[in-house]
Amino acid sequence: MKLRSLRVHGFKSFADATTIEFHDGITAVVGPNGCGKSNISDAIRWVLGEQRPTAIRGAKMEEVIFQGTVARRPVNRGSVSLTVTNEDGSLPIPFEEVEVGRQVFRDGGSEYSINRSACRLRDVVDLCRDTGLGANAYSIIENRMIDAILSDRAEERRALFEEAAGVGKYKDRRKAATRRLERAEIDVQRLEDVISEVQTKVRSLARQKGKAERYLEYRQRRLDVEVSVVRRQLDLLRKRLAGVQQSLDTDVRSSERTVVELHTAEAEYESMRLREVEAEKERIKAATTLEKTREQLVRWERDLAVADERAAYAGRRLAQIDEERAQARLQTEALERDERALTGKRTQALEELEDIQTLADERKTRVEQLYEDMSGARKDLEEVEAEERDLVRRGAQLEGDAEASDAQADELEKRLSRVSKELDATDETFSELQAQSDLFEGRLEKFLSELEVAAARVEQSIADVSAVRGELDNARRVERVSTDIAMELRARLSALELLERDQEGIEPVVQAVLKSGIPGVLGTLADYIQASAKITPSLESHLGTFTRAIVVNESATVDSILRWFIEHWNGGGGLIVLPLDMVPESSTRQSNGLLSQIDTSGEGAPWVKALLNGVQVPQGVDGASFTTVNGVVRIGNPSGGSGILERKEELLRIKEALDLRLLEEESACKTREAQEHNLADAEQMVVSSRLEMHEAEDALHKMRAEGETQSGEQGRMHRLQADLAREIGATNTAHARVLERAQEARADRGIILEKEEGLSEKHEQAKEILQLAQNEWENARSEEAALAVDVARLEGDVTRLNDRHETIGQVRDQAEDRVLALDEEESQLREDQAEARKIRSEGDTAIERLFEERSAAESEVRDKDNILQGLEEALGTSEKRLREARTVER
Repeated sequence: MKLRSLRVHGFKSFADATTIEFHDGITAVVGPNGCGKSNISDAIRWVLGEQRPTAIRGAKMEEVIFQGTVARRPVNRGSVSLTVTNEDGSLPIPFEEVEVGRQVFRDGGSEYSINRSACRLRDVVDLCRDTGLGANAYSIIENRMIDAILSDRAEERRALFEEAAGVGKYKDRRKAATRRLERAEIDVQRLEDVISEVQTKVRSLARQKGKAERYLEYRQRRLDVEVSVVRRQLDLLRKRLAGVQQSLDTDVRSSERTVVELHTAEAEYESMRLREVEAEKERIKAATTLEKTREQLVRWERDLAVADERAAYAGRRLAQIDEERAQARLQTEALERDERALTGKRTQALEELEDIQTLADERKTRVEQLYEDMSGARKDLEEVEAEERDLVRRGAQLEGDAEASDAQADELEKRLSRVSKELDATDETFSELQAQSDLFEGRLEKFLSELEVAAARVEQSIADVSAVRGELDNARRVERVSTDIAMELRARLSALELLERDQEGIEPVVQAVLKSGIPGVLGTLADYIQASAKITPSLESHLGTFTRAIVVNESATVDSILRWFIEHWNGGGGLIVLPLDMVPESSTRQSNGLLSQIDTSGEGAPWVKALLNGVQVPQGVDGASFTTVNGVVRIGNPSGGSGILERKEELLRIKEALDLRLLEEESACKTREAQEHNLADAEQMVVSSRLEMHEAEDALHKMRAEGETQSGEQGRMHRLQADLAREIGATNTAHARVLERAQEARADRGIILEKEEGLSEKHEQAKEILQLAQNEWENARSEEAALAVDVARLEGDVTRLNDRHETIGQVRDQAEDRVLALDEEESQLREDQAEARKIRSEGDTAIERLFEERSAAESEVRDKDNILQGLEEALGTSEKRLREARTVER
């Protein structure tokens, strides 16, 4: 199996359809960074079913589609087709070339194909399984996979070894089977839950069913009881209706004179009722007037209490207002004095702050000037120090170059000596290799002849194995046929024995007699007859139902059977009983009769001979059964025999055939075992022959490898001689150049040392200037800081004075506002006092008037109550007379 071609279209950087051919040998893909070399390996991995975007250097599977450029629009899908050869049949598919394809779309979906036929991802994975071809197989080797192969950890190497050993598909099948089992277990658990839930519901429904049935039963019983009760009530009502009808006929005659009395009583009652209603209205009117008077009285009492409380509060509050007004005026005068004092202090602080601020600005300008001078001096010093460091660095570098050149010169001298010695040793080795090359040719011819002999022996062993395997297959086929026939005969024998044991074909009454245990019952007549398959139809044709006749010892047994049949048997049918003490004598016996063709034995044999005496079977008649006795001819089986004798004959015949087949099966088994032993010997011979051939091949390969190694060693020695000669010349040239470079470095080092001495004096002067400038700057900075502290202190004092002045002004304004508010409150309180006095005067007059009105209303209500009570008594008397009249009228 080889990689033939790769077709890419719309995959990553391959916007157009691109076909890459892989020829025999090694194909290398070279190019600059970013040209798409890795995209080819990604395409091979992707088309074989890779599902991880990270494995092909992406975040999502849609990213493998060409994304477009400035000059070209993106495409909507990407496709890759991989073509491999299958001439050796590595892939389980009947094609010499196999094309695996995959397409991906913008929505993330993928389509797979094998030889341009749609398929599933699983089909692609199963096709490549255990062939070394796959998304994660060893056909694509990455750096991380090399590390895994060389790793000491078995876990990292197991996947590749399992793929090479061909056990991957079995592990996949085991995982798939495990997943199916887990799903089946989950389904079983869910089914058990459903069953338990349904069982619970079934029990609940059963209880509900019982309740419903009991409810229907109780409802029917209740309905029956209610019908009985209603029927009883109807009877009682009919009796009462008859009595009432009789009383009604009697009362009709006396009702006319009571009607006048009833009308008079009703008119009197209605008149009294109207008078009572009028009296009730007048009483309600008087009570309403009394209630209004009482409400007005309560309202005036409440208003007078509120007015008294307001007048008392106004008096107390007026006394407090005078005191608060005096305190507010005193506070205002004190605040005005504090405000004038704070104004003077603030003016003095502002003048002092202005003087110190001017002095601080002057110091700040001086500090900035000194800082610029100090920065310039520091910059000059840094330039001198940088120049000095550069000279020191260059000097150290030149000194190091000189020392390195000296060391390199010493190393080149040692190397020149070593290379000269290696050249001498190489000359000696080359001479020895030339002397040994002639010895390998003779040994190589010897190994070739041994390999040919071993190969011929292997071919002969393989031919012997094929012949023995054919004989073994034939023996297995014969054994299998014998085993199948024996199994079929066993099944047929078991079925017939079961029928014979269960006495199938015999009437139930006969079976019952045989099982009843009656003394003297020997069996059926068929038990004492043995006949061949050819004569059995004629025998059953003549005997008919006598084949199922019961043979007994004596006539007394017949009486026992008769009593049993009358007393115990109710299943119908009948019996034929043959007592041995009543067998008729046989008068004639023909040599060609039916008796001469059967075997009789046992106690029932006399009856068989008696029944078949004189029965003949004509010779030369085919296709029918003829029996003659006393001129009677039977054709076929007119009595409808049950085939019991045929079953016995077939049972014996099957036993004989089964014994014969068992002997054939045993013989075939021995033949098969012998052929298996021969096959094992032949296969062992093949293995030993192949082992000898492999040993000869290994020896030949080893000899050829040694020859190739020796030839390569001679070439290597020759090349080494040339390389050593060139190295000696190059070493001499490098030694001279290194010595010259060391002299130049030492001369430059002397010049740099002279420059370093001149820079030292300049460095000291720059340091002194910087120190003076820094001292002046620090002094000026200290004075500036002290002035800044004074400015901050004075600014804080001014701020506090301003805040205090503002606070005093706010408090003074609040005191003035308080005085105005107290004046307004005093005016309002005096108005409230006047209003309260006015309400008190009006309330006293109104209360006195309302007391008089309440007394008059209470007297009127008492009078109305008395009148109403008298009317109620008269109404009661009238109602009593009316009821009596109505009673009489009924």
